Amino acid sequence: MAVDLERALDALDLAVARAATFVDPATIEPYARTAAWARRRLGFLGETVVVALAGGTGVGKSSLLNAIAGEQVAAVGTMRPTTSAPLAWIPATPEPGLVRLLDELGVERRVGHVLDSELAILDLPDFDSLETDHRARVEALLPRVDAIVWVVDPEKYNDRMLHEGYLRPLASYQDQFLFVLNQVDRLNSDDVSAVLGDFAGSLRADGIDQPQVVAVAAAPPAGLPLGVEVLLGHLADRFRAKQTAIGKLLADIRQVGRELAEVTGVRPGVGVGFDDRWANARTDATRVLADLVAGPETAQAAERAGLMTARRHASGPVGMAVAAARRSPVARAVGVEQESRIVDEHARHWAERPGFEAAVGTLSSAVADLSFAAGGAFGADIRRSFAGDRLEREVRGSVEAALAAEPPAIVPGPRRWWTTVSIAQWVLALVVLGSVVWGWARPDLLQRGAWPWPIIVGLAAAVTSLGLARLAAWSGRRAGLSSVLDYRTRFAAALGDAIDRRLGRELRSRFRERAELGGALAELAIETEQARTRREGP
Repeated sequence: MAVDLERALDALDLAVARAATFVDPATIEPYARTAAWARRRLGFLGETVVVALAGGTGVGKSSLLNAIAGEQVAAVGTMRPTTSAPLAWIPATPEPGLVRLLDELGVERRVGHVLDSELAILDLPDFDSLETDHRARVEALLPRVDAIVWVVDPEKYNDRMLHEGYLRPLASYQDQFLFVLNQVDRLNSDDVSAVLGDFAGSLRADGIDQPQVVAVAAAPPAGLPLGVEVLLGHLADRFRAKQTAIGKLLADIRQVGRELAEVTGVRPGVGVGFDDRWANARTDATRVLADLVAGPETAQAAERAGLMTARRHASGPVGMAVAAARRSPVARAVGVEQESRIVDEHARHWAERPGFEAAVGTLSSAVADLSFAAGGAFGADIRRSFAGDRLEREVRGSVEAALAAEPPAIVPGPRRWWTTVSIAQWVLALVVLGSVVWGWARPDLLQRGAWPWPIIVGLAAAVTSLGLARLAAWSGRRAGLSSVLDYRTRFAAALGDAIDRRLGRELRSRFRERAELGGALAELAIETEQARTRREGP
């Protein structure tokens, strides 16, 4: 059961940490405090009741341990201090958590017992010896043991170091404290009552409201130990208290899990389908935005740029002359449209075209739908984080980033067969010119009744040239359209990446945290149920 509870606490810690990223700290603080208390209460231990004996030099801690064990476990003697290193009296087959605790505290001396009891007692060195790390050891023990038995004697029960150095600063742990007045065999009954009353008054002055003080004589000069049975009764109460505490701890952990699910709106094992919803919204928004940048108007500009390119490369002397004139410094100075800038200018006026608001609305609706599907504080935090003009600003920035990554300088390259067409156009131009010269030199060929061969040849060459020009123009427009379609594909990919960088990554990270919270809550429910089943039975 201890292993189950430790796993449940790990899941609880993770759930609290994840919830703290999007829930108001004041709301999460009680759950974090409960988780911390549960961790402190459980410590490394399972169902073994662990008690530490602490006290000053000569108060008889070792004798008390021997009296509890019913045999000599710890060495006793007249030389002080007798206990120079801590000693553990533990079950012969200890729980792994107890072994870990002893290892971490550096308790190497261990004596096993085979009693029908899950009781472990740690006999600590005297806190008033020359060693300076004893208080640190006590403070390290407090979160992990069920009780610290402070052992005093009739002479040292009001020791200043005990009260000011330990009990008063650690009074908040008073529920873990038991007090033993040892060596009462040295006092008469009236003195025992007086010392017990005085000691209890000092403890209350230290902030310990209801101190439990047991009078014992662990090693009287004659007879059996006195009061040990009463002390063992208190320790037996610790067994019952621990079982009750573990049951309450289990209930507290389960309740915290339920309340965290309620506060955050995260139900264990219930997702919102973020990846599919976001991918669909991003695709739709990208398609609309890509149409603004590389849509019909840009496609028409690309066709025009392709036509101008074809004329320059495949239209013969006249077309080449016109293209050269359009590209001259004078033409550029007076604002004649340049083929290298046609597409770029159209693409960069994307914001003037209708459709941007629709793309932003698509993403905004997706974020809102995801937030309401998530529900609770998480959903509210998502809506708050992406409120206002943030989405519009990020989408606009994504378009500009994609334009920077994929500049729309689209000028289709010449087709190889255009060179052949260009040569043919020159030949046909020469044929037309030659026909004119031929007709001028042989006017008799143009008289009635004769075949006007100069005209026939010239017209045939001109018609062929016109047909080739139209074919090249069609090819140029097709090349421009193909170029803008290729560009649109590249731009859309760059735009989708930019939207993911500026919006998707943060959203994906936030919903991943939500999924981790849901997983932690699911694991918490499983582990607490397993612990409950093993404790109470099916």
